[in-house]
Amino acid sequence: MKDKTTKILKDVNSKGFFHLFSANTLIHLIEFASQLLVAWMLMVDDVGRIKSFQVYAAIAVIFAGLGFNTSVLKLCSERIERKEKESLFIAAFQYTLLVSILTFLVFIVIAKFKLLSIDNKTNELFVYYAFTIPVVALNNLLIAYFQALKAFKKVSLYLLLARIIHVVLIIGLTYYFQIEGFIFGVVFGFLFSLLLLLKNTGVKLTTKIKGFFLPHWNVAKYAFLGNATSSINLYLDFIILNHFIEDEEALGQYGFALTLMTGLRVFGYTVQQFVTPFYSENSDDVPNLKRMFRKSERIFTAISVIIGGLGIIIIPFFIHYVFAGKYDESMQYFLYLTIAWVLRSWYALKGPLLLSLGYVRYNFYTSVYLLVLSVIVYWGLIKNYGLLGAAYSQCITAFLGVIIVWLSLKKAMRNLNYS
Repeated sequence: MKDKTTKILKDVNSKGFFHLFSANTLIHLIEFASQLLVAWMLMVDDVGRIKSFQVYAAIAVIFAGLGFNTSVLKLCSERIERKEKESLFIAAFQYTLLVSILTFLVFIVIAKFKLLSIDNKTNELFVYYAFTIPVVALNNLLIAYFQALKAFKKVSLYLLLARIIHVVLIIGLTYYFQIEGFIFGVVFGFLFSLLLLLKNTGVKLTTKIKGFFLPHWNVAKYAFLGNATSSINLYLDFIILNHFIEDEEALGQYGFALTLMTGLRVFGYTVQQFVTPFYSENSDDVPNLKRMFRKSERIFTAISVIIGGLGIIIIPFFIHYVFAGKYDESMQYFLYLTIAWVLRSWYALKGPLLLSLGYVRYNFYTSVYLLVLSVIVYWGLIKNYGLLGAAYSQCITAFLGVIIVWLSLKKAMRNLNYS
């Protein structure tokens, strides 16, 4: 057993996982610490507004990217010539640039008409935060390209440097200008990251590329629709709360609990980034791919349960001590959000598996089914139980997700055997 474990660790290390994981862990720890510091500097209601900005921007970025980061990760990781990979990337970059600008303008209009929240200040300030939409969409595309080339060490170094600069800007500007400073720190930080990644791609992005839209769109369309519905489903609680809860301080407590979840999500996010290129590379060897998937899922699920359990035990004491009781109310929400996170970890790797097999549409179908059920659950529980109802809904929808994704994967595997 010991020899087998050692072999697995050596295998993933040789492929660059620990460089990616250690860099991602450090990056997210730095970001997590900065968000805690920002929460310490700001009023509780402003913490809720920041979470609203992040939620709406995260959804907007998916529309801005239109799934091309997924198509780049899939297509550029396959065994094709480097020149063709560069052409695929350049085409995706040009498509994303155009769509992201249009998405940015649409969300500006939505904010101007005060449709994001019943809180006027949230609508007014989001106009400035919206500048992150095209910048983050292009960042995501560049990161996907580096990952498709399996340049994990290189991209990890760039991201680490960018995040350090990012955090310094956020903390400094927040300290002097409060929530407005936070917004400009976020915008300038992402802009620095974009310029750094662009400089090191070694690709001439102004080259005119034709004939690559359909190959991209065949992969991107279901990835985009699946990611859009998944993202809306993930943030549905906060979207609905923004239109129901008038107490901005109470919303800030729930928003702080959601912020704490970013510290737990680093593990799952990193593993998904890592396994996708290797799943895709082995998509022609289905038996080997299945073995790879089962092994990685067992390890991932076990560690997720351990991380979640430790988080539930340790984090409430840490938050009480550091913030002197300021965010104690948020801990009741954190408990349910962590349970939901552990449940979602049980199907987190099934998405990359379906992507590698070319069954991206199944990810979309499961997201749609889950979104329809989630709207009913969230709406009913939030209406009757308020903020606690949102926390309950997270657990219920996560459990429904386990069932729906399992059924979807079972159907995909059955179709694969028949083909």
